[in-house]
Amino acid sequence: MSAKKKTRFAMSADGKLLAGEGGGEALQSLAETDSIEEIEVEIFPQILGGAKTPTLTGLPGEFLPKPLDFRMTSMKVVEGRCLATFRRVSDRAC
Repeated sequence: MSAKKKTRFAMSADGKLLAGEGGGEALQSLAETDSIEEIEVEIFPQILGGAKTPTLTGLPGEFLPKPLDFRMTSMKVVEGRCLATFRRVSDRAC
């Protein structure tokens, strides 16, 4: 991850990740170690980026070694944005 980007994580007392911000590169690092239990996606009515903009799975051309399955647990509209929450479908522990 480049030094220019800020990554923030909140951890619980037992060491579990509660929340993280950092964009596609941070998410890809967590996904590669199978460390994601829940994802909240906020959809804004705005398009950003360009050909080299990181995606949810990292920089263009990079892919995860295997798919991660999630199911939607909630969706609501908040101030003109859509907030969807997805929970990991798996019996593995984070």
